[in-house]
Amino acid sequence: MLITDGAMEDFQEVFEEFNWPERRVRVFTYLIGREMTFVDNMKWIACNNKGYYTHISTLADVQENVMEYLHVLSRPMVINHDHDIIWTEAYMDSVLFNTQAQSLLLMTSVAMPVFSKKKETLSHGILLGVVGTDVALRELMRLAPRYKLGVHGYAFLNTNNGYILSHPDLRPLYKEGKKLKPKPNYNSVDLNEVEWEDTEEVLRTAMVRGETGSLSLDVRASVEKGRRVMFLQNDYFYTTINETPFSLGMVLTRGHGEYIFTGNVSVEEGLHDLLAPDLTIANEWTYCETDIDPHHRKLTQLQAITRYLTGKEPDLECDEDLIRQTLFDAVVTAPMEAYWTALMLNPSGMDDGVEAAFLGTRSGLMRVQRYAGIEKRVAKKFLLPTDKENIFTLDHFPVWYRRAAEYPIGKFLYYIPKSDTRDGYMVISATAVTVNVGKKRAIAGVFLL
Repeated sequence: MLITDGAMEDFQEVFEEFNWPERRVRVFTYLIGREMTFVDNMKWIACNNKGYYTHISTLADVQENVMEYLHVLSRPMVINHDHDIIWTEAYMDSVLFNTQAQSLLLMTSVAMPVFSKKKETLSHGILLGVVGTDVALRELMRLAPRYKLGVHGYAFLNTNNGYILSHPDLRPLYKEGKKLKPKPNYNSVDLNEVEWEDTEEVLRTAMVRGETGSLSLDVRASVEKGRRVMFLQNDYFYTTINETPFSLGMVLTRGHGEYIFTGNVSVEEGLHDLLAPDLTIANEWTYCETDIDPHHRKLTQLQAITRYLTGKEPDLECDEDLIRQTLFDAVVTAPMEAYWTALMLNPSGMDDGVEAAFLGTRSGLMRVQRYAGIEKRVAKKFLLPTDKENIFTLDHFPVWYRRAAEYPIGKFLYYIPKSDTRDGYMVISATAVTVNVGKKRAIAGVFLL
């Protein structure tokens, strides 16, 4: 927009160099004041750059004439039935942040204009208003199911400015006393700040341009909040998301996911073992979609699976492959419950100091047997829903699962996790359980003490 009390020339040379012949920038001119000085120049600038000229002589003209450019812009949109859909950068909703900071943290909004389509006003391009909605970015990430990405795999989103919308290493909060607060630059973290192995910015440049492609990088992945490092070779796949300024990236680590261990069991057998008291599933994963119908929103994922399989909620939208894998894992691991219980009942069966035995599978299933009461445990928060590093989340597999997967097959990995207690230290012992068919090998799960 050019707002002035007069233009002494038409600046044709400037427009010829920077805007013609495509005329990608539309120029709207506003002549302020009662004097009509240089009005021809103002009209020429607007008309030769696909704009509109308006004269504002008094304060009364402001409200009526300033918004005239909207009608000019909207005419081709109404006539051609074509308009832009606008997506915002990431932001935090203050109300949701104070109530559900972990579940609905970062948001984006999508909006589009609504025009009058009456025949008598069609050529005027009358804007009636704007319709929009807010979307939790975590909901977009559910489009890339965690179990399909493998042990170390993950998905991420970024904008055409290179800013991260969602990434496992994006930490938008900091702790001040007992309160969590947003960091000042939480929505302007650049992709190369989290994918720092991309030193030539090949990945960043391609995603900013909205390209589709892939590349490989040798990376050093930190775990346990930077205390340990794993050396991985990752394949990056990226593409633009149509009608948005966003690009989706997916990372798959070589050596994982080429083969998977799967099978089929009956629904009755699977449900019986799935409802065992020592078993849990990843509640952040989407086994069944519970957000569509308001009546389903209070259901946990385990409850949703049960109601779907028993026919009580046949209209639930569920991931058949993931549920089939979960039922199979429940049946295959069921003997562990009896074995662990026998050890607990046998005074000489379990060494002193062992607090728990547990295992996890690729379907997000976990079985846990506690050998010590809460008052005697050193790690009281270990494996609780708040212990995000050691459970299956939307962003990652548990750290013990990831580390065991990289350790030599058949050997136990021993390590001391970072502790926030003064009662002592905990030692975790983990090994990957594999299934071999010829030269083909798949990780079926991870067993721990």
